Amino acid sequence: MRSPMEKIKMKVRYATPIDHYLYREFNKDRTLNSFFKSSRVGKCMQLIDEYYLAVDGEVTQSGWEHYYLSNVNNQNLHEASNFIKDKYKIDLDTATEYVFYRVIGQTWNGMMNELQCVSELSDYFKNLDFVKAPYELDEEYCTDWQAFSNGKLVFGIQIKPQSYKMMSSPYQLQAKEYHQKQVDKYKERFGVAHFFVYHANNQMVLDGTVDKINTYLAMNVKVHLG
Repeated sequence: MRSPMEKIKMKVRYATPIDHYLYREFNKDRTLNSFFKSSRVGKCMQLIDEYYLAVDGEVTQSGWEHYYLSNVNNQNLHEASNFIKDKYKIDLDTATEYVFYRVIGQTWNGMMNELQCVSELSDYFKNLDFVKAPYELDEEYCTDWQAFSNGKLVFGIQIKPQSYKMMSSPYQLQAKEYHQKQVDKYKERFGVAHFFVYHANNQMVLDGTVDKINTYLAMNVKVHLG
């Protein structure tokens, strides 16, 4: 099996296709945001997780685009593009580029951030195998990836942007509390540790997590770390 680092070589991220000011305006539009509910555009993270597992991690942008567009109702995407065109008086191509980026590009970029973090973890823990968790595990236990030693589960991982740490609105704090309950359920069910890993600027944030994992492995898991 190829390593996570090998699988992300030469893979690029989607760039924001429109003016940043206009992009922010679109993102703040509550009516427009209703066009991007999962009931209309699908559960994007679930779809890309399923795509990743279907191709054993050998993901490509074109492959992801085809997989996504084959599994959602494209008419809903057209309706979102036409809404933008009519409300903001811009050309349909620009509106479509925004819709494409929001559902396909951002989801892909999120996966690339995950793979970048995992590839860096793989460099620190060369004798551990990092395996993408199925979406159902993430949904129930807030777990994106799992680490194994000789086929034995040793800990779970949730990967978040560094901004997650600073989330502090009542709604955000409620969400973080719920995530922690999911993590506690994971640890209770599987009997292993669970770690949050953060990323910023397309790389893993070195905030002491690696040291925490090292300490956990040294104290609780018989695994050669060299």
